[in-house]
Amino acid sequence: MAQSSLKLRMLEVFRFRMFSFIALVCVLLGFLIIQLINIQLIQGKEYRRRSRMNMESNIPIPAPRGEIYDRNFKPGEDNIVIVSNRPSFNISTIPARFNNKEEFEKTIKKLSKILKIPYEDIFQIIDQQNPWERIILKEDVPLNLIIKIASNRFLFPNIDWNDESVRVYNLGKIFFHTIGYVGSISKDEYAKYRDIGYKYYHKIGKTGIESEYDSLLRGIDGYVRRIVDVKNRLEGEEIGASPIAGNNLILTIDTEVQSVAYEAMEGLKGAVVAIMPATGEIIAIVSKPDIDPNLIISRGNGKIINALNNDKDRPFLNRAVQTKYPPASMFKLVTAISALEEDKWKPNRINYCTGKFTLKGYIDKDIYCYKTHGALDMEGAIAHSCSVYFYQTGLSAGPSIILKYANYLGLGEKTGIDIPGEITGFIPSNISWKLKTHGQRWYDGDTVNLSIGQGFISTTVIGIADFISGIVNNGVVYKPHVVKEIRSPDNTKVIKSFIPEKTREIPLTGLTMNTIKSGMRSAVKYGTAARLSYINVPIAGKTGTAQTRSIRKENYSQHAWFVSYAPYNGDISKAVAVVVLVEYGVAGAASAVPVAEKIYTKLVSLGYF
Repeated sequence: MAQSSLKLRMLEVFRFRMFSFIALVCVLLGFLIIQLINIQLIQGKEYRRRSRMNMESNIPIPAPRGEIYDRNFKPGEDNIVIVSNRPSFNISTIPARFNNKEEFEKTIKKLSKILKIPYEDIFQIIDQQNPWERIILKEDVPLNLIIKIASNRFLFPNIDWNDESVRVYNLGKIFFHTIGYVGSISKDEYAKYRDIGYKYYHKIGKTGIESEYDSLLRGIDGYVRRIVDVKNRLEGEEIGASPIAGNNLILTIDTEVQSVAYEAMEGLKGAVVAIMPATGEIIAIVSKPDIDPNLIISRGNGKIINALNNDKDRPFLNRAVQTKYPPASMFKLVTAISALEEDKWKPNRINYCTGKFTLKGYIDKDIYCYKTHGALDMEGAIAHSCSVYFYQTGLSAGPSIILKYANYLGLGEKTGIDIPGEITGFIPSNISWKLKTHGQRWYDGDTVNLSIGQGFISTTVIGIADFISGIVNNGVVYKPHVVKEIRSPDNTKVIKSFIPEKTREIPLTGLTMNTIKSGMRSAVKYGTAARLSYINVPIAGKTGTAQTRSIRKENYSQHAWFVSYAPYNGDISKAVAVVVLVEYGVAGAASAVPVAEKIYTKLVSLGYF
């Protein structure tokens, strides 16, 4: 009996274990069936997408930047394209996608031979980047090399290529300082701008309006989906999203006037600004020396850029907006305005120039004019740029009044021009500035220097253009600008038009304005700018010769200025003001006036007046 009972218990244990095992098998089998249903039916589409991703890569297609045209652009016509794009290819990779270091190095070595780039140079590029991000190894690769790599893709695992347009500066140096250039985005720029959509492979505007309007020019990127099999053989590709080109810019600049201004400055250092005072539109803006931007826009241009940065002539410097100079005799206009407005001087007051002025003091000092002018009123003094006359005018007005009007006229402020990097001129706020800065009080000798634009003050070329625009407009000043319109990529829509923006209104009396203008007109009729008197439009102007503190081997220690406008007493809406600055140009009449002569000749031939 005991034995039968034992067998029964053992049978029950066996049955329990058998049922437990069968139940476990059923549960596991049921779980597998549920997972198969989930994988194949419920989430099948998602898993197929993920599986596909293991065999494909999305290669970005950077959007073409917007084109840039001059002021004479007309929709649907054959227009001058100042900046355009041309098709090209890039070679890129994501280092982290390689199976191991050996595969990576082997592939890069083979690639360096085809691209004819030193192996070390490619690795230097890679070492500076995040291995999980796409790295551009070579830009502007010819099509025959792309075909060679694509045909032997098994030799170049994880090496990709993509379309990318290359910026073309069709007029090269002529527009360099205005338009600027593009370059690869730096680490600092990427860190600053990536939150607003910039990518590590982007080209970004470095200077000029390429920088100022970069977000409008760069467009929206697309991408191409490239599919390979397990042996890394290309199975096909498709466009995931097409790139959308950036917006186009229409400039206020006239290419023909710009070209003439550029040629007129050939062999010189300095800057030219031609502006329409009634709107603030820049017709031409040139800085010399310059650079061909096509030489510095590609990757690997570090040596070229370093050499240019170390060039003693500083070709990257935009002398129209980034350099300040003593305003010299042009400042005599400010001295005249100050004295006339404060009733310290009358326009018909006669002073006699003997060729020198004696400044009375503890020790009398003779200060010379460049020649003996004899009896002059203010109009004649402006025309002949007589320093002796303005020494006396300045002393009568006093330094505080002159400085007040210089600041009032905006010579110590930025103009707000839409070219990045503008600096301010320098005009002391009052005479106590000298005591605070130099520990000395203001002397009559300082006032004499101030009266003719020497001493402590300095101005920019664009600042002087702003100032002369206010004179032409009878006291109204508009912000200078170089972009006229922003258009859609196909040029069919105007996204934005830039209307004149008033920045300052100077309520000067009619007597003051007429005196200044007539003096400038007389400078062209019979004075220091008489060289221009033959041109078939009445021009008003003022020359200037600025002494500098530098000593040069050429022994030319003076900068040459010429400020002007035309037509005199004509339709203000058609007026154009021209400002010329030639570094170490001996004298305004000798080197600055001839530059303006060529510009006005072109303006007349183009029908501006």
